[in-house]
Amino acid sequence: MSQDPHARAVAAYHRGLENLPKIDQLVLLYDAALARVREAEAACREGRIEARFRASLKATAILEGLQGALDREAGGEIAGNLERIYTYLMLRLQEANVRSEPAIFREVAERLAELRSAWARLADRPAHAETGAVPSRDPSGAGAAILA
Repeated sequence: MSQDPHARAVAAYHRGLENLPKIDQLVLLYDAALARVREAEAACREGRIEARFRASLKATAILEGLQGALDREAGGEIAGNLERIYTYLMLRLQEANVRSEPAIFREVAERLAELRSAWARLADRPAHAETGAVPSRDPSGAGAAILA
């Protein structure tokens, strides 16, 4: 019996994601969180309360996932700082919903974009300064140390 083509496509997509380095998965999660926050901001401006709430809830779930994936032991101070940033962003999303304030959604999007940019730069860094070796991904190992 053949499987539904949609189900096969979804399964292949998930297998592909599992093969991505953790740091690339992290960048994709930031992309998804940013998209949801921008959706929430647009819905807020347009007065679409339910859409604003749903998009904000999805962004919060992604942030909770990022926070839960932190390896506080290996990540040390950086992991602690990220944990506080994620908590702050989740609180701001709640406030944006309560106040129905697009500017707060923009603030959260800006902070997420800064974090995403930093991780993307780390993922694409071309070489180790000491050896000149060109790693395939995450040359510092920081992504693996910070994420469980």
